Amino acid sequence: MTEIKLTGRGVCIGGFTAGGAKDGKYGVAIIKNNSVCRCAALFTRNSLKAAPVLVSRENVKNGIQAIVANSGNANACTPNGLADAKKMCRIAAGALSVDEKNIAVASTGIIGRLLDMGKVEALIGEVSGGLSAGKSPDAARAIMTTDTVKKEISVEYKGIEVGAIAKGVGMVCPGMATVLCFVTTNANLSDAELYESLKSAADSSLNMLIVDGDMSTNDCLFLLSEGTKKCSALDFRHALDYVLVEITKMLARDGEGATKLIEADVIGGETPEIARTCARAIVTSPLVKTAIYGENPNWGRIAAAVGSVADVDFENLEIRLKSENGEATTLKKGQGGDLKQAEAVLRGKEILIIVNMNSGNGKARAFGCDLTPGYVKINAEYN
Repeated sequence: MTEIKLTGRGVCIGGFTAGGAKDGKYGVAIIKNNSVCRCAALFTRNSLKAAPVLVSRENVKNGIQAIVANSGNANACTPNGLADAKKMCRIAAGALSVDEKNIAVASTGIIGRLLDMGKVEALIGEVSGGLSAGKSPDAARAIMTTDTVKKEISVEYKGIEVGAIAKGVGMVCPGMATVLCFVTTNANLSDAELYESLKSAADSSLNMLIVDGDMSTNDCLFLLSEGTKKCSALDFRHALDYVLVEITKMLARDGEGATKLIEADVIGGETPEIARTCARAIVTSPLVKTAIYGENPNWGRIAAAVGSVADVDFENLEIRLKSENGEATTLKKGQGGDLKQAEAVLRGKEILIIVNMNSGNGKARAFGCDLTPGYVKINAEYN
């Protein structure tokens, strides 16, 4: 059986090159291909969309050859936003010898502040002159804000290559999760196949990611394909699903102030959508998240989170906890379990909460992290 292989190239697969640089809080990352790529994209569902989202939403219709992204400022909710986003495209177009209409732009950082275009222009000039196939890590670091580690992955499966970088550890909830995520591939598929594959993959990964339940104005997910590898959509989806789930785990693990990764598996739901809703409710709940931080096996909080969004038969509800320290059943058929063992499980760093509703075949997994004093401190001081 063919296995997915990690390749360590990030977004720099095939003809893609990248680069990135930082100047204080500001950073600029660029990803470029030798030619215009087929492109699919998903954007925030927040009605207050940042200027780069509005510009990129139009440009992806033309195909994309390069992405330019800045950190340090969201370019959102300012009077000059659209003009500045378009100027970023023009500056990058000139520096990269790419048509302006084939550039996607993205921004991340504080909302409501004017973009320092002088600093952005200088960084674009610096980065554009040194793009290479070995600088995906530089691009991944350049888009970091409150992230503590870069997020990057690339794989090969049956000759299909998929690479990605991402950022986003706060202001994260489904819709499509509050991140910047850039994905490259060599898969030779139509625009429609790329979009359907991206939407499907995001629905089981980034759209199931919650750090704090707040939706940003800037989140975007781009998929660029240079189209050099003939393949089936099914094989491509297998590789893309793997990449986006792994990126999602990286984002959750590095959530602002987080000490633990949380995954919530809901099985036995009446429908898949009910299972999705319940899984999201578990990783969104501040009470569940703080209990995990405190290594407190308070299964009542998990049960209450599920019951808040779905009809639950308590007598049929089962809750288990797993980590690298073992497994414990905390609730089964209306009876509590061994909480001492559960405490040991929660001392692990990667916590899996398994909830069986025993009412159907629906299942879903959501991703999140614990809620700590570190999160409060970061966001109380974010300026």
